[in-house]
Amino acid sequence: MFSYYAYGLRINSEIEIPEFTADPDAAECEVTISIDRTTSIEDHMSQEALEYPWALNINRHQAKVHVKNMGIFLVNNGNQIVFVPSSDRFESVARFYLVGTILAILLYQREFLVLHGSVIEIDGSAVIFLGNSGDGKSTTAAALHAAGFKLVNDDVAPITLGEAPAILQPGFPQIKMGPETAQALGYDFESLPKLHPESPKRGYRPQYNFSRTPLTIKRIYVLDYGAEFASVPIQSSLATMELARHSRPTTLYQQGDALHFFQCANLVKEQTIYRLQRPKNLALLPKIADFIREDLALGIPATV
Repeated sequence: MFSYYAYGLRINSEIEIPEFTADPDAAECEVTISIDRTTSIEDHMSQEALEYPWALNINRHQAKVHVKNMGIFLVNNGNQIVFVPSSDRFESVARFYLVGTILAILLYQREFLVLHGSVIEIDGSAVIFLGNSGDGKSTTAAALHAAGFKLVNDDVAPITLGEAPAILQPGFPQIKMGPETAQALGYDFESLPKLHPESPKRGYRPQYNFSRTPLTIKRIYVLDYGAEFASVPIQSSLATMELARHSRPTTLYQQGDALHFFQCANLVKEQTIYRLQRPKNLALLPKIADFIREDLALGIPATV
């Protein structure tokens, strides 16, 4: 059994997860990850569903996620993940889903607002970048990390809401990076660990400048492309929909519940959400850090 700490949780896992931070104190764990070799995937999902590349069903108490030719993840009550493999060679591929999608579902069950975003620490607070897959969340975080800022999360950003201010929990030290981004930022792409046999991206795992402390939120940006760098406040009603659109379970094509929408609306009451426009040009990546420094220094009021 391996012991880890990620997203503010102590985790005991039967699957080795080198991306996570080892935690010798995780004996009193909050989450267990185990492998079920006694049942088959057919025991947990219909044959029709198993024919699809992906099949999933999610709610606050139970979730099933099937990946064809790999297996099924069962996520229960925010404290248990059971993996039912469909082949003997599964661990590296299973980790790819486990550290992202599956942990995001578990955090959703634990009633976090789970944003689909990458996060950098600036001046002791979290700056969050939201967007669809391929919109450049990881690339933006990598550019800011290369400029000297601490990485907090990549792809999964869990937020606790209740008494203000909202608090974001850090994840683990890894940024997904494609070959063009690696070249633009001066990293050796071929030396980076592979994330998935079919993924064009690899994992850059910083040995320093990773934030392990829960943070208040300084700014939330929704990424977009434009001819010039620009930061534009989003109207509150539209901002609530943007947060809902860029959070779990909506990004997994599942309908969120009333609590999910309520959390999005409450975060908008606390934070102005901005649309960050930037040119689609990797050669300009180093300039994004300068722009964000200047934008944050303007001190625009926190409500629209």
